[in-house]
Amino acid sequence: MVLAASALASDQATPAAAGAAAPVAGALSLKLAAPSEPAAPKFSEAQLSRVSGWMRELAPSCPPAALAAAAQHFLEELQWRQPGDLDRLLTDGVSAKDFSSMLLRHLAAQLTAAPQAALREELARQRVQVLLAQGGSGSASTAQAAAGLIEKLKGTSDVYYRRLLEGRIEDEDLIPLLADARQAGTASAQPAPVKPKEPTAADIVAEFSRRNQKDLALDHLRAYAIDGTLTDAGGHESRLLLFKLRPDRFRLHILVKDATQYILSADGTQFWQQVPGGAPQLVSRESLGPRIYLAEFINPLFGELESYTFNRIEDGTLDGRKIYRISVLRANGSHYVACIDPDTFHEVGEEYSGGIGVRYSDFREVAGLTMAFREETTDAKGHKDVFVLKQFTANPGLVQEFFETTPHDLNYFAFEQLAARAPASVSAPASPVAKPL
Repeated sequence: MVLAASALASDQATPAAAGAAAPVAGALSLKLAAPSEPAAPKFSEAQLSRVSGWMRELAPSCPPAALAAAAQHFLEELQWRQPGDLDRLLTDGVSAKDFSSMLLRHLAAQLTAAPQAALREELARQRVQVLLAQGGSGSASTAQAAAGLIEKLKGTSDVYYRRLLEGRIEDEDLIPLLADARQAGTASAQPAPVKPKEPTAADIVAEFSRRNQKDLALDHLRAYAIDGTLTDAGGHESRLLLFKLRPDRFRLHILVKDATQYILSADGTQFWQQVPGGAPQLVSRESLGPRIYLAEFINPLFGELESYTFNRIEDGTLDGRKIYRISVLRANGSHYVACIDPDTFHEVGEEYSGGIGVRYSDFREVAGLTMAFREETTDAKGHKDVFVLKQFTANPGLVQEFFETTPHDLNYFAFEQLAARAPASVSAPASPVAKPL
C-alpha cells in the first residue's frame, strides 16, 4: 500500500482536512507516496467518440454505459503504454483494425452481468479470430476455427478461459495459449512449439508468489498488524499503525508524539475517518480516490484474487541491475508498475503516475512471508520519505467490530489495548532473508 506523507501533519484539525490528505494504498508492505495522485486522464470528446464508435461496431448490443467506461480505460492504457498511437488516434489512416484485440479486451472487461455471458463469448471469439489473422494463419483464422480453439482452451485451462471471457489476459499471454491449444489438435508426432526463454508476466507473477512465501503461509494469514515509523522529506517523524482483516477490512492510525492525529478505516461496505475530538464520519469511495486500495488485503502479485491483469512491459534497470517490469492493472482501470529482481524475485520497487517511485530493501521473512522492512518514496521533485517497518504481527485476533463506526468497547485511540491481545510469538522482529538491495 502507499501512504501519503502529507496525511501525517500534526496540525490536522478537522475530518475534512484529514481526509483531503489521507493515505493512499497498493500492496502488502507500506509504501510512501507524494501527497496526491493525479486524477484520471481527461480525453477529448473526439477521442472518446472515435473509440466508442469503434467499439460499437465490434459490439452493437453493448450497453452505452459499458461502452463509455471501456473507451475511457482503453484511452488510459493507450496513453500509458503507447502515447505515440494516442497522438495519431484522430489522424487519417487509423482505424479500429489497428487496435482490434485491445478494444475487444476492454469491452469484455466491462461486461460483468450474467445476462451478458453470450456477448462475452462472442467478443472472445472475435478476439481470437483477430489474433489468428495477425499470426498469418490464413484459412485457419475463421470464426469456426476461433470457436474451436476457445473450446480447447476451456478444456485445458478453465482459469485462462475465464480470463479470456472477462478481458483479463494480455495478448502476449493469450497467443502462446492459443498456440498450445492448436498444437493439441495435431498429430502427436508433430513437435510441440519451443517455449520462449523469456518468462511471461504469468511466469514472473507465479515465481514471485512461490519465492516470497513458505508453503501455504498466505492461507494461514487471516489478519495482521503493521507498526512502523515514517520520516518525511522535512525530517518530521510519525508512527503508523495499520490493521487488516480478510477480505477487505482495514484501519489506519497516524500518531505524532504518541498522539493520534487521524484514523481512516473500512468495514467491508463503507469507509470512515476520525480525528481527535470528533465523531467517526463516513466518506465516499469517490472522495478517497486511490486510498480505497488500502482495502487490498495482500500484495496483488501474490495472485490471490483474479481481479488483476498482469502484463510484462519493457525491462528496466535499478542501480545498474536488470529488473522485470510488470504492469498491474486493476478491474477499475487503475494501474502501477511492479519492479521485480530477476534473481531473488523480490519486489524491489514500484512506479506510479506523476513521477512517483518507490524503492524496497531490507527484506526479511516473517510469518512465512518475505517483506521489505525499508521503503523509500521519491516524488517528481526529488523529495524523499522513508518508512521503516518495526513490527509485523500475524493473526492478532482482530474482530469485525474494530473496523466499524458503531460504538463498541474498543477505544479508537487506545492501541495498547489491541496490541496486548497479539500473540508475542509471531510479532517478534523478523530475521533477514536477504541483504538490503
